[in-house]
This record gives sequence, structure tokens and C-alpha cells, in this order.
Amino acid sequence: MQLHFEYYSGNRERTIVMLHGLFGSAKNFTSIAESLTDLAEVYAYDARNHGVSVHTATHTLTDLTQDLADFLAEHEIINPILFGHSMGGLTAMSFSIKHKPRALVIIDIAPRSYAPAHAQEIAAQKLDVSQCANRRDIDTLMASVLPNATVRQFIAMNVARVQGGTAATSERYYWQNNIQAIENSPERTAFPVFSPPLFLGPTLAVRGLQSDYVSDADVTLMRSAFPALEIHDFANATHWLHYTHREQLLAVVRPFLAKLK
Repeated sequence: MQLHFEYYSGNRERTIVMLHGLFGSAKNFTSIAESLTDLAEVYAYDARNHGVSVHTATHTLTDLTQDLADFLAEHEIINPILFGHSMGGLTAMSFSIKHKPRALVIIDIAPRSYAPAHAQEIAAQKLDVSQCANRRDIDTLMASVLPNATVRQFIAMNVARVQGGTAATSERYYWQNNIQAIENSPERTAFPVFSPPLFLGPTLAVRGLQSDYVSDADVTLMRSAFPALEIHDFANATHWLHYTHREQLLAVVRPFLAKLK
């Protein structure tokens, strides 16, 4: 599996592998990764069908979990700290059912199945952006199907320009994600059945109280799944809190990492 990744050289006492959410990419974590290199070396990769990683016909959680196992083996990463947002969090937790990482950092997701959603985000990525003159035009086009400006800014990070070619084609924009494979894989949010506890090691979870991804009932589930759970609520945060509340997130992640044995 050809997965594009970024590596941030740092303190080799710890190794963090960052797993982005649906419609994200490794570059979502650039500033966070750079801010943690005094504590750890950091890998962040584009999941299949995202960013510049390989496109495949399917995009199930089973696929993503195996991709993580393969990535760790390929790069000889032992005892990693898995840092996952949303889809990446599901991947990290699913992996931890059979494998035992050093620790988990889970951002706004719970260890359960979710109904496939994101109809607006999917519709936005089906729009033809090749004729748009600039990113402002792309945002205007996306607004017709995706009214939330913050989400549009996040989704627009998946727009790239054609590299090479003629002067005419090199200015054209396109979507990087394999949106058809993602849409056709409702199993992307089907979490495997497990018997608590799921993982006994150190686990940090953060949820946004303006998000509907982690309910109070989910917190109860997480305490059962992760006996060593440390959880923080961000009162004004939505689902993309690593994007909107970076400094607040680092303020809880850094001490968690520092105390890991």
C-alpha cells in the first residue's frame, strides 16, 4: 500500500503516528506535529483514497486498520502512540483491539459504529472545480451545497492544482480524494464488536461539546473500554477541534505525552 507520509524528526523516546479524519490528510497535523517534536518523533500519513496516497476500490474500517498495521511494520515502528481524529480515531481504536500500542490519543470519536453521513461534504467534492479561476470561486461554488464556512475551509484543503502540463491545464484545480470509493464504502464507520476493556494502556480522549460525535453515553462506553481514560471536554469546540482549538488541544496533549513511561 503506497501511503504518502510526513516525518518530523524529534525526541526518539516516543513515536507518534497521526491518523487524520475523513476528508483530511497528513497536512492537517503539520503545526501540531511540529509543536510536539521536543517530546516525540512524529509520523503522519494520508489514508488510502485521501491526499496523495493510493486510490483503491474500497474504504472500509477493516482496510484502514490493516493499512495502519502495514505502515507500522514497513517503517519498523514499535510501541507507537496513536493519535487519531474521527476516522483516524476509529482506526486507532480498532487496531488496539488486537494490538497494543504505547498509548492512544483519540479526538472526538467513540469506539462504536456510526451511521454513514457527510452527504453535504461528499456533494461538495463531486463539484467540478476545474473551471474555477481561484479558491474564492471554489468556495462560492461549494457554498451552494455546503453552507458551513468552517467546514468548507476544511474540505477545501483537498483541492489541488494540476502539476505540469500546458499553461492552460496547470492552472486547473481538482479534488484529491477518491470520493466515489469513500461514498461507496458505508463500512468505513462500522466498528468491530469487542468485549470491554478494549485497551488497558494510557488513553487520552478529547471531545467538542458543540459536536454530536461523542455523547455522554459514549463517555460511559469509553470509560468501560479504556480503564485508564483521561477525558477532556472543550465547551466551544465542534468536531474539527484539532483545526479550530489547536492550542487548547496541545495544552492537554503535551502533559499526557510527557508522563508516559
